[in-house]
Amino acid sequence: MITETGRVLEVDGDWAWVACRRQVECPRCAEGRGCGGGVLGKLLGDRLHKVRAATGSVAVEPGDQVLIGLGEDAVLRAAAAVYLVPLVAALAVGATAATITGGGDLAAIAGAAAGLILGLGWARRYGRRVAADAALQPVILGLAAGEGCAGRAPA
Repeated sequence: MITETGRVLEVDGDWAWVACRRQVECPRCAEGRGCGGGVLGKLLGDRLHKVRAATGSVAVEPGDQVLIGLGEDAVLRAAAAVYLVPLVAALAVGATAATITGGGDLAAIAGAAAGLILGLGWARRYGRRVAADAALQPVILGLAAGEGCAGRAPA
């Protein structure tokens, strides 16, 4: 499970909005010896991101520091839906269009564009369909250790 700490902004039933500080660089990038992610981080600045997380059995209030987690399989599914499906659709439809029309480049490009649009449309519908699936959403695992807020003890 991938975990991160954040601060609860708002609670709405079984869901909470949590602000997480974005980590834009690894220690090697911060030293200037990494992949260049630090340069991107400097361009984007230090930002907070809001994440909707299921509260589960943890009672939280706005201001609480919490530990949230997301399963690795949820990350892999999302990455496949967003990147793999549109890419495969673009290649498949582009190759099919080129084969049907006798190998024209223009038909292959148009087919690939159509396949990419179809794949992105599928990814959008998939995202809407699984948006309410708690198994694929971040979950609040507990209050962050030593970070209890408003007099509440950490979990």
